Amino acid sequence: MILSEADLVAAVTRDRAAGKRIGFVGLSFDLLRVGEVRRIQAAAAEADRLVVAVVDDERPHVMTIADRAELVDSVRGVAYVIVCPAGRPDEVAALAARIAPGVRS
Repeated sequence: MILSEADLVAAVTRDRAAGKRIGFVGLSFDLLRVGEVRRIQAAAAEADRLVVAVVDDERPHVMTIADRAELVDSVRGVAYVIVCPAGRPDEVAALAARIAPGVRS
């Protein structure tokens, strides 16, 4: 499910209140390769709910950020997807700290 930051925080808050373990992965990619899929699935195996931040960057891409987010959303084990805009790596780290404290992204 692709969510806004506010909706993601609300969903994770509900999940955490229900005792769910939250995982977080940040990815920046052009074409989804098997390495990213394996990284996502490994992280999903360690959590009850996995959040994947699809990080946009300023380089040219074959696919739009929306298409990349949709692909990630279709990977088994992904609960939530958020799109992070280009040029804001500190915001991705801050989001990871809020969503899944203590988990490396």
